[in-house]
Amino acid sequence: MAFSQSIIKNPTRSVMSFPKASGTVYAKGAIIAKDLGSNATLPATSSTPRSSVLGVTAEAVAAADARTEITGFEVFPNDEFLVDSTNNSNDAHYGQRMVLTNSTTVNNTGTDDAAGLVYQVGVYGAASDKKLVVKFV
Repeated sequence: MAFSQSIIKNPTRSVMSFPKASGTVYAKGAIIAKDLGSNATLPATSSTPRSSVLGVTAEAVAAADARTEITGFEVFPNDEFLVDSTNNSNDAHYGQRMVLTNSTTVNNTGTDDAAGLVYQVGVYGAASDKKLVVKFV
């Protein structure tokens, strides 16, 4: 499922093109992060700091496309996203900060993580659906 916007708090969307290396693959709804070693971007990883998050992809791009840009939108405070989680969702995790498993999945361990990129504001569906509503830190 990846990151899917559920509530847009900003009245306008800032859709833009982000630079990327031609062989970099992105899934739709993946978090776009700065590549600190270049002017390009990369899909976020479990160790991506919040300061490196630029946005969320609006499209998927395959390696064969050989494109050097990805279309996405900036993340604004109070935007809410529906996202897959590694573990079953849990109402008791409200407010906990969470790191990523990968660019499209949140790792909800049941403990607040100071390095978290997002924090839980809700759950969606049954616990076994593993779906959370989150905001970016």
